[in-house]
Amino acid sequence: MRVKAGILIFALLLAAVPSTGLAAIGTIRFDDKIESMKKAGVGPVMFPHDKHEKTNKCDECHPKIFKDKRGENNISMKLNMEGKFCGSPNCHNSPKAFPLFQCASCHTGVKAVKKN
Repeated sequence: MRVKAGILIFALLLAAVPSTGLAAIGTIRFDDKIESMKKAGVGPVMFPHDKHEKTNKCDECHPKIFKDKRGENNISMKLNMEGKFCGSPNCHNSPKAFPLFQCASCHTGVKAVKKN
């Protein structure tokens, strides 16, 4: 009887875990190029990974666009604008999402552009 109860509990726990076996990641802060960001008048990027998990499948981005290991992706606006990372044809360089030039959609602390 104890074995059956243990198997039932194990099966219920297994069913409750997402198919990837990974917990939701949440929001990721990108600030490794903070000096460059300051020069551009923007702050760190706050990437809502959990929001993207709801609208995309893992294999749409990993490992085709982004490597799974933290620190392995050398993301920059230059590369984004060249169609890599967030600027890939399936992401923010497509009608699926807002365009890359909407800085405040990703970056914190975006300063207003002064007009002469």
